[in-house]
Amino acid sequence: MILSIPLFSPLLLVAAALMAIGLLIYPLSARLSVASIGAGSVIMGAVVLTGLPEGFKIQAAILFGMAVVVGGWMMFIAIKKG
Repeated sequence: MILSIPLFSPLLLVAAALMAIGLLIYPLSARLSVASIGAGSVIMGAVVLTGLPEGFKIQAAILFGMAVVVGGWMMFIAIKKG
């Protein structure tokens, strides 16, 4: 089976950009950094989960489902009042 990873997918590029911005902005605002990295993780996980072949659904649900859950948790923590 040949798997094609959409390297030029606009949504995956947005997710990568959000994660990179989150890493770079950390010295200025940790809260905004965590929210940005979490949003990138949610986008990346959702894109990968929707585009997988049928034979990889269980493995992908575990691996990339965790990325979606943890990314959502990161965004929740970032917007929660301190």
